[in-house]
Amino acid sequence: MPPARTEEAVDASASGTGTGSPGSSGMGDGAGVGTGTGADARTRLLVVQALSVQPLAAVLEESGYELLRAADAIAAVDGLGARPSLVIMDMTLPDLPGDGPLALLRRLAAGPAPVLTLSRPQDPPRIGALLTAGAAECLIKPVRMSELLMRIERLLRPARGTGTAAPRRPTASMTVRERDGHCAWQTPQARALMGAYFPPPWSDHARLPPEVLAWLHREALRRRAGAPPSSLTVAPPSGAPRQRLSFALMAADPEVIGDGHWLLVLREADEAASIATLAKALDLPQADAELLFGLLGRPRPEQQAEALGLSEAAYGTRVDALCRRLAVSDLMQALERARQVLDRPA
Repeated sequence: MPPARTEEAVDASASGTGTGSPGSSGMGDGAGVGTGTGADARTRLLVVQALSVQPLAAVLEESGYELLRAADAIAAVDGLGARPSLVIMDMTLPDLPGDGPLALLRRLAAGPAPVLTLSRPQDPPRIGALLTAGAAECLIKPVRMSELLMRIERLLRPARGTGTAAPRRPTASMTVRERDGHCAWQTPQARALMGAYFPPPWSDHARLPPEVLAWLHREALRRRAGAPPSSLTVAPPSGAPRQRLSFALMAADPEVIGDGHWLLVLREADEAASIATLAKALDLPQADAELLFGLLGRPRPEQQAEALGLSEAAYGTRVDALCRRLAVSDLMQALERARQVLDRPA
């Protein structure tokens, strides 16, 4: 197992716009509760936090949870009617002076869902008072996001044996600094995948391998220019099972991940299943689907030609024929069509 990576603490109370990730639900200008879609498929969390402070949304949504967001006491109590599996309450609520946050905690803790609190060391209610008021877990800000995800999993675990639908496991994700690829934090799933796909020294250090960092720099520039998202697919180590690892750059709240950082989501897909999907969706022969899928890893032409047992000239002819079959003008358009197919929800 690779050694644990360095993690930087993140202050979950820092002010921000709370843009969240694409497709995430937010709240309007007034108080209320916003919900996402797919409630039947994802575990629902109620996040009680001031409107101007919504930094947790992107991380939690990318970890597979559906969020309900409440900015004040009325919206928080109303949110219990949506039957969340867990309540996350930030005790720093400007609209509730004095003992108001503690009183709200008591009301929320009286419901069926456990309550996890986030508070500052200088906040008046001490941990003892929070536990007495009904908090199931108490975290002091700044909070390590990996620690928060672990606490959420622990609080949800007892409900998994009740016969209800189990929540989706957190997505393999990490935040990295654009400048040098330093990994600020990552989920255990991401750590395991990086260790499996990238041998030392990269699996032993909290930095992206050069090829992933180069893609990150290109993709960051493309995003700033308004280009559509693209992903990076990495082939497995030599002799490993036919799996591939993909990296996608996700929108996230900079107040959570830090200025100059990006959120990366890692996904491992079965190569044979992906090739079959391409063949069916694009009406391609198996050989052409194999070729197209291999091109997603952006190998050097001579490497893939050798792997396919072709001369470089014959390899170029195959690629040209593939583009004509897909009715695209160049290889980049062919790869974009392949990504669109593979990125569709199952």
